Amino acid sequence: MNLQELKIRLKINDSSQDEKLEVDLEDAISYVQEYCHNDFKEGFPSTVKRAIALIVKSMNENSNVSSQSLGDMSKSFFEGATMKEAHCYLKSYRKARFL
Repeated sequence: MNLQELKIRLKINDSSQDEKLEVDLEDAISYVQEYCHNDFKEGFPSTVKRAIALIVKSMNENSNVSSQSLGDMSKSFFEGATMKEAHCYLKSYRKARFL
């Protein structure tokens, strides 16, 4: 997975955040490889790519917000919901680790 594909998945059109996104992408890939106990030498399946994008997204959102209101409109956020969704995508790719 490269930066361009990540930006497509996250619907980011400008390049002002490219350096940070590049670092976040590297961190997310490392996290996925460790979490799944899998180095994905043959490439990332599309559901793993989706999980990586969600992990990068979770790195850039304020997960401490429980609710937000603006006039008649309100929005609630659940702490860790994005990571829980990412873990659901990774579930079938996680290998058992024996000590």
